[in-house]
Amino acid sequence: MRVLRLNVDTLPDFDHSVITVGAFDGMHLGHQDIILRLCHEAKKVNGPSILITFDPHPRQILDTTDTRIKLLTTLDEKIEILKETALDYLVIIPFTYDFSQLLPEEYIENILIKKFKPHSFIIGYDHTFGINGTGNIDLLKQYHKKGLFNLIEIPKKEIDDIKISSTLVRQSISNNDYKEALNLLGHPFWFNGKVGTGQQLGTKIGFPTANLILNDPDKIIPNPGIYSAIATVEDRRYDGMLYIGNRPTIGDHLKQTIEIHLLDFRENVYSLQLKIEIIEFIRKDQKFDSIDEMIWQIKEDEKQIKKSLTLFHLTEANFKKNPSVAVVILNYNGAHFLNNYLQSIITHTPNYATIYVIDNASTDDSILLLKQKYPEIKRIILHKNYGYAEGYNKGLAQITADYFVLINSDIQVSDDWLSPLIQRIQSDPFNMAVQPKILALNDPQSFEYAGAAGGLMDALGYTFSYGRMLNKVEKDLGQYQKATPIFWASGAAFIINANMFKSIGGFDGDYFAHQEEIDLCWRIQRAGGKIWYEPNSKVYHLGGGTLDYNNPRKLFLNFRNNLATIFKNSSWPILIILLPVRFVIDFLISLKYLLSGNIMLFLKVLEAYIISILSTLYLLHKKDHYNSKIIRSTVNEVKLSGRLKGSLFIHYYLFGNQKSSDIPKHYID
Repeated sequence: MRVLRLNVDTLPDFDHSVITVGAFDGMHLGHQDIILRLCHEAKKVNGPSILITFDPHPRQILDTTDTRIKLLTTLDEKIEILKETALDYLVIIPFTYDFSQLLPEEYIENILIKKFKPHSFIIGYDHTFGINGTGNIDLLKQYHKKGLFNLIEIPKKEIDDIKISSTLVRQSISNNDYKEALNLLGHPFWFNGKVGTGQQLGTKIGFPTANLILNDPDKIIPNPGIYSAIATVEDRRYDGMLYIGNRPTIGDHLKQTIEIHLLDFRENVYSLQLKIEIIEFIRKDQKFDSIDEMIWQIKEDEKQIKKSLTLFHLTEANFKKNPSVAVVILNYNGAHFLNNYLQSIITHTPNYATIYVIDNASTDDSILLLKQKYPEIKRIILHKNYGYAEGYNKGLAQITADYFVLINSDIQVSDDWLSPLIQRIQSDPFNMAVQPKILALNDPQSFEYAGAAGGLMDALGYTFSYGRMLNKVEKDLGQYQKATPIFWASGAAFIINANMFKSIGGFDGDYFAHQEEIDLCWRIQRAGGKIWYEPNSKVYHLGGGTLDYNNPRKLFLNFRNNLATIFKNSSWPILIILLPVRFVIDFLISLKYLLSGNIMLFLKVLEAYIISILSTLYLLHKKDHYNSKIIRSTVNEVKLSGRLKGSLFIHYYLFGNQKSSDIPKHYID
């Protein structure tokens, strides 16, 4: 992006340009919509995209009652934000009183048309210009009718039926409502400042602070008080405790300061530039009776601020306009799968996502194949086969992204499979995982066993899916074409919030494979997160690629891991009732295997129970371990979705509900 000043820099000989004009103070979501449309239209007509803005802000010149309005976004900050877009030119018009007296027609003809030769003019519905703001969109429409440019009007954008505007952003800051400011801006309110010298009082009381001098005196300053905040220091972000006030405990009528204490940071930041993002208002500034009382309160503030920032980090990805996405495939001796299906993932995955293969110490030609045929794919090589669960844990620990998309090596994807998943997970701050529609690769008209249209669980802990009851799989007839909250997302293919995955402990590595995603999703729901099924994303799964569905090893892992999942995630009163009932039912299931001649399957169910009983003390430890992670990762009130009231077997055999779509809706939470 080139930055030019009108009447200072020589403008290029623009032609076929697409322009928009405005103060763009705040760069809120409404502004961002205009910029996205601007760049899109410019690409369509093969012309430059040009944003025209003013410096100083017009109200600083025209408003005699408030001659120095404080800015939401300074010019330097505006430039910083716009550099992250696809905009070609930012043109700054020096705003003066004489300029404000131009007739609307003069402004249009002598500046917009003469200097920029626009093919299209994109403008908000309420834009005014010229002397006393007498120019408006109706006047622009007259020039449009004459064929002088194409006029594109951007309608008002709303959140919860409230118009987005810079005024509303100012009000949210004035009211200390930084969550609302985040909703309106699409990012936290922030400012830049240089670290100057202070009195070193913070260091003396154990909370050293960096004293900030705002880069622009016209920048709006939040109300005095304590805030949770994030500071960017030389491109690295650090959690912090922000103070704005005049330190009334230290003395009377002192000069207001802006100070930030960076948590877990001990380096010297003097004279450095810091970017401060305000996350939440904690409390007002106040005078204490003693320094000791102030120190005690600061320690209490620190606890609250850490909770505030943990919540923000867990939900931050869902506010980002351009989140980073890692599509990650776990592989073990799957060269034939990679050779057959990886190309579809490469072809249909947008450029903003990075594709990784985590290799579990394959002994076949997997690595050689990746190097020779797919050199663009990033590789993470593990030194042994850790299985699905721990293999992903170790591999994902080496990847930095906002979202992980975990996908089996025997998956083939369709066109535009990824964007619906991202749109769904970003539709709510508390959405943490989303599963696509999973169809059978060998029978694309049918759902695939492993996840189908989203996972469910009955009251006894037995799992099934929309589209799959026990071993009966449905045809896809459009019966599950609505996005739906579910209990668990299939490990065959799903997107997950990366920070939540890591914060809540990832997969339980002891599972090796099978049901680890159910345990993970249950923990996420216990932390207040939501799991979704998104039908507008479709993938095709071969199924049974690693272990055949009737493999005794698979049966053992399913029973053992399911018991561990129930034990770790159910409350003690429920476990006292549930475990004896499960033992009886599982014994009957194993007896059925025995009577049908499948002695090995019978023995594997018994082995799963013996191992689980012998591991009781270890499971108690894990229950406490994961409970502490759930408490630390809590983002919202707990409301479990996708739970069937009653038993899957009763619904299937007694009520005759052999399809999940047959189950009355009131039976599923």
